[in-house]
Parts: sequence; structure tokens; C-alpha cells
Amino acid sequence: MRILLCLSHSIEERDQLELLSSLGYEVASLGGYIDPANPHDPKRPPLGGVPCHAEVKNAVDAIGSDDNLGCAQSCIPDAVLEWLGNDGIIIYHHYLDRLYGQWDRVRDWMRGGSGRRVVWRTVGQSVQNNELQAAPYRRDRLEIVRYSPKERNIPDYAGEDALIRFWKDEEEWSGWVGDLPTVINVTQGLAQREPYTNFGFWRAVTEGRPLLPAVALGPGSGSIGGPGELGYDVMRGWLRRARCYLYTGTQPASYTLGLVEAMMTGIPVVSIGPRWMGVFPYGPELFEGHEIAGRWTNSPDVAYALLRELLDDDDLAAEESVRQRAVACDLFGRSAAAAGWASFLG
Repeated sequence: MRILLCLSHSIEERDQLELLSSLGYEVASLGGYIDPANPHDPKRPPLGGVPCHAEVKNAVDAIGSDDNLGCAQSCIPDAVLEWLGNDGIIIYHHYLDRLYGQWDRVRDWMRGGSGRRVVWRTVGQSVQNNELQAAPYRRDRLEIVRYSPKERNIPDYAGEDALIRFWKDEEEWSGWVGDLPTVINVTQGLAQREPYTNFGFWRAVTEGRPLLPAVALGPGSGSIGGPGELGYDVMRGWLRRARCYLYTGTQPASYTLGLVEAMMTGIPVVSIGPRWMGVFPYGPELFEGHEIAGRWTNSPDVAYALLRELLDDDDLAAEESVRQRAVACDLFGRSAAAAGWASFLG
């Protein structure tokens, strides 16, 4: 079976390529990992062990546009559809206009082989309009793989064919020691994307507090005293050494990769509460990051107190590390994701 990934989230793209390839599928991407050994995005390392499919890459290179990958996702080249064969599967992320804009053609392709399928894989940025838009395509054989059970609370929910969470390798994301008495957060554009990143909560918890060293990490963090975008190994070093993590979530999303990677590493997490998820009226019902983390609050003052406990009590921090990592391994470990995709794909 061959699978074509048309994914707009480079980290999820990398994880999907690695996992599905390890399960024995032939997988190609019309994204930043079209050549897995030479990715376009430096956020995660190359995938030297995943094959580059020359038929796919050559067809995309032949487009000759300033944005070959965007063009290829908006109109999958004929040669790529041929490469997929009679039982191929196409998987899209949330730039669904690229899929819907070529739907008649994709539908005709599906009808040409009994095993051909097209899938929308959600990544936590679905809103009511996405659900409404998907409904007619659902009646036309579009399948949906959800990433969180909380997406069922989105109005006009379009249904699901499977629920498979994000995943992380338990060995790769591990090794917390907590010897740096600092509170951290890893978010792209934490200040710049307010209110969607709940930067106001971070600021209310951390600014002007006595004895609460706090550093925001990630692209854009330089403007608020952080180090800016970090290399992969440096970022993982922060997660292993910092004492605790203040999770602010993003809207709309049930949870983010930042929470998954933090908890899998073992750094104790204090989460924002659902009351802050008000950009969309159904946001509080969509959020589950607080339930996953376990230690959470809607109050900045209480969040400060919870973080101080973790900074001051080595034993408590160690206990929380073990507890939260066990939750992460159960929800987001490789085996759970592998079983889910193997069952869904067949």
C-alpha cells in the first residue's frame, strides 16, 4: 500500500512519515519532507532511513513554480496519482481548500480503484466552519481521522472514522533531570499570536513574581526576553533541565505538541484552565490540555503557587515527573499510534 501525505504541519509530517514507514507502508510527502533526508524545515532532524520516492519528487520538481509543493497539494500531479496505484491513500491536513478545489478529479481517481481512499487528518485547528465545509465531502467518501475526542464538541461536528492522537518516541523524548530552577514554555509566537496563545496568562503568572525565574522559548520569544528559535537538541536540553513547564495552550486546539513533548520528556507541567479558551464560544469544551496534565488552574495566582511548589520541593517534582510521563506514554506513545494507524489503514 502506498500513502501520500499532503500535510501542512511539518512536525506531524515528520512523525507520520517515520511511523508509517516503520509499519511497512510506502509513504511519500508533498510537504517539507518530500526528500526525508533533506527537509525544508529545520525544526526536526532529517529522516535518513525513510526512502525518497523519485517518481513523486520528480513530478513535483517538474511543476516549475515558486511554490512547487503548494501547487502539487492543490493539484496532485498525474504521475503522483499513478504512483499511488489501485489501493493508494491520500491524507490531508487543514489546508482543505487545496483538497476541495480539486475534489472532482480526486473523486474520479478514487472511483478508479476499489482500495483508493482520501482522508482529512485533523491537527487541532478545526473550527465550526471546517466541520460544515467537510460535510458534503463526507457523503462523497472523505474519511476523517481525529486527533482528540474533544473535537466532538465542535458545533456541526462532521464525524470521524478513527481517533488517533499525536505520538512521540518514548526513548527519544526522555531524560528529565530538572536541575535548572526555571519555569519554561515552548510556543511559536507566544506574544505575537495573542490572544490565540493565551500570552496574557503567561504574563500574569510570571511577571513581577518574586523568585520565579521564567523563560519563554521558541520563534518570537526574543521580544519577551527568551532566546528565540532554538535548534532541536538545544530545545530538548531545556525540557530536560528546566524544573517545570507552564502550559498555556493555543486556540483552537485540544492540546498541542508542546504539551506532548514536555510530558513525554518528564518535565512537570502546570496547565492553564479551560476558562481562558474563549476566542471561540465552544473553546472551553474543546480544550483537554488541563485534563491531560492533571495539575491545572484558571487562576494565575494559583498557577504561581503550583509552580513554586515544584520549584521548592524536589520530591514533589520527581513524583509529578513520573506520574505525568506515564500519562503521556499511555496516550501518546508509539505503540498506541502504531496500532491506531495500522487498524485504520489496513
